[in-house]
Amino acid sequence: MVRIISQETFNDAVRENVDVLGMTFEEALEETIKQFEAQSVDLSNISKEVMCEPINEKLVIDVIKKMEEFNKEKNHNDDTINTLNLLKEYCDKGIEYKVLAGKHGAYPQILTTLENCEDDKSLKLLCLKTMNALMTKQPDLLDNKGVEIILENLEPNTDSEIINVCLKWAKECCIYHEMNRQMLFNANILSKLKIMLEGASNDMLRNILSLFRALVLDDDVRVEFGKAHDHAKGIACETLPILTDLIKKYRTDENVVSDLILTISTLLVRHEFCKQVTEVGALDSIQQVMTEFSQSEKINRQCFKLLKALAGNDDCKVQIVSKGIAPLISSALNNIKSAAIASAGLGCIAALCLRCPENSKVMFESGIPEVIIQNMKNFPNERSVQKTGSWAIRNMVSRSKYQCSHFIELGAEEILKAAFEKFKECNYDVKAALRDLGCEVQLKEEWTGKGGLLNHPQC
Repeated sequence: MVRIISQETFNDAVRENVDVLGMTFEEALEETIKQFEAQSVDLSNISKEVMCEPINEKLVIDVIKKMEEFNKEKNHNDDTINTLNLLKEYCDKGIEYKVLAGKHGAYPQILTTLENCEDDKSLKLLCLKTMNALMTKQPDLLDNKGVEIILENLEPNTDSEIINVCLKWAKECCIYHEMNRQMLFNANILSKLKIMLEGASNDMLRNILSLFRALVLDDDVRVEFGKAHDHAKGIACETLPILTDLIKKYRTDENVVSDLILTISTLLVRHEFCKQVTEVGALDSIQQVMTEFSQSEKINRQCFKLLKALAGNDDCKVQIVSKGIAPLISSALNNIKSAAIASAGLGCIAALCLRCPENSKVMFESGIPEVIIQNMKNFPNERSVQKTGSWAIRNMVSRSKYQCSHFIELGAEEILKAAFEKFKECNYDVKAALRDLGCEVQLKEEWTGKGGLLNHPQC
């Protein structure tokens, strides 16, 4: 099991380096990270922000005590609003303030205020925003009562501002926290989100999609086995046709379309889901979107990811290319000069041509070899581009040997050998491409037997 620490332990170590060793905050932060990494501690779930000034604990504690007094009296007025604003301001300063506020009971006090201000929209909204500020990067505070309040505020008749802030709160609770994801999912939050999908405003829809993606994360190092696949399966079964249809509705809104495509890609965890999405018109929508936003890096990258995910189903793989996607892929990779797009596009080509000579033939006739080689030339120092480029070359020629001479003429051998020398971690992929091109390559036999006879014990 990986070694982990809490945010509070990390913060205390930073402060100790400041107080005891007289370091600046920047020096203390750097030294603390080195100390924990030397002990093989996983810091992926730790916020490594630098405090600009020493934290004044008394100010934060006094604010929480004031909230407690207001809640006891159940008398909320302008003073309550000012106190909440002050607490939010402290939490926005950094993780150290959030941890301190959480340690001294800010979470239950905000929940109590929320329960007491049902009829006051402005106060309720401020409570939720303060809760967001408190729990961003600090999801451990969530409990069953918090889940209950989130669900109560996701009803169709709830004010849209309240819903949006609750969706953001739920998303923050899911990041780096498997148990929170399971609590929300088991509380049937999906049924409420599904109802809101079709009638949602642009902002609300994006928040719902963001929460979907957070529910299928697998980023909590404290948990050996999560339920990301189960959550993705559940969300996909309930929403995939709706999400696919929404692409048509929002095809002119770049941000919404990007989020929809990214979310669908994330949910395609089973072959039947790929087929289902294809049957309800996903390929036509992708074509329209790639044509409409031909210069958009964000859109093209998400479309490449979705096409690659759909290519996991062999039937869908053939349909994708037969629909005429190849020229769009070629155009996108020629127009946009970005390593991230190049890597995503080359990975998509590799997936579409894997064990499919028919697709490889169409790609070849669409000028894809020139596109692959040019992108590998454009980004010689990008490991991901060289790696996915090697995959694309190998998958195109492995069952279509007539293409080898053309790739050689374009300079594939020289590019691959240069990548072999530069990126040792890609050696296997580059060798495979060189081998299938028919180039001379030294293959290493990973294991050989000694040639001796096996000795069997006498029965």
